[in-house]
Amino acid sequence: MAESVKRIGVFGGSFDPPHIGHFHSVRIAAEQLDLKKILIIPAAIQPHKPSGSIASDELRCKMIEALIHSDPLFELCRFEIERGGVSYTVDTLKLLTEQYPNPPNKLYLLVGSDTLSEMDSWREPDTVFQLAKVVVMSRPGNNVNSISSHWALEAQSVNIPRLEISSTDIRKRIAKGLPVELLTGKAVNQIIIENGLYS
Repeated sequence: MAESVKRIGVFGGSFDPPHIGHFHSVRIAAEQLDLKKILIIPAAIQPHKPSGSIASDELRCKMIEALIHSDPLFELCRFEIERGGVSYTVDTLKLLTEQYPNPPNKLYLLVGSDTLSEMDSWREPDTVFQLAKVVVMSRPGNNVNSISSHWALEAQSVNIPRLEISSTDIRKRIAKGLPVELLTGKAVNQIIIENGLYS
């Protein structure tokens, strides 16, 4: 009897800091797609953010682990951190296909609708679509085909009631001395306080 396909989600970003909005959206997408695992992959340096992250790699990983530890679906993946330099999704997917060969595995790259419109500026976007099923997490009522990108025809869409939270806004709140625990969770907030991050 053939082994059934194991669907694995891939979700990357700077996570500086990670917040509940990140994982709320991804969790719902995983349920809709019947994903068996979600790899959370913090970037070393994002191509569109060459200045790098504010928090160190280790602290970002520590915050991610603090946020996802109670949900066995999530797993921290340090591929990009360990590789260093600019993190290109295509390179990460190539590594992941070695670790999770297809078959029996199938990779699902989870992105926001704004990311899809930037695909032409990515390194080897055609290879990205060959290595993984690209899934756009969009707001209810938004159609992926309305995005001005020819890649929309290649992507799958899932509707997610998104929480309007961003890492940028969280950093601004901290700089102003405003509380963020409801946005980051208690454990992440404690790491931020203990390390004097973003203030």
